[in-house]
Amino acid sequence: MQTEIKRWGNSAAVRLTSKILAQAKLDISSPISINVKAGKIVIEAAQNSPRKVNLPFSEAELLKGLDAHGAHADELAQPSETELGV
Repeated sequence: MQTEIKRWGNSAAVRLTSKILAQAKLDISSPISINVKAGKIVIEAAQNSPRKVNLPFSEAELLKGLDAHGAHADELAQPSETELGV
């Protein structure tokens, strides 16, 4: 893939396609390290850096009030005509 360096404010930026990210097993907000080795810019997944996910809820909040019946309520639901495209 060929691209060019663009200006982003007072910095420089390079856009990476989703295909390139997928091949590198990275995605948006993946922690990375950027180094220069032998005159080349090398972008790699950061080592030993857990991905930080900021969710608006905790696992405990998701499971609160859930019982054996309610856990599979989606299997018991009857789809509406709109959902079925009728």
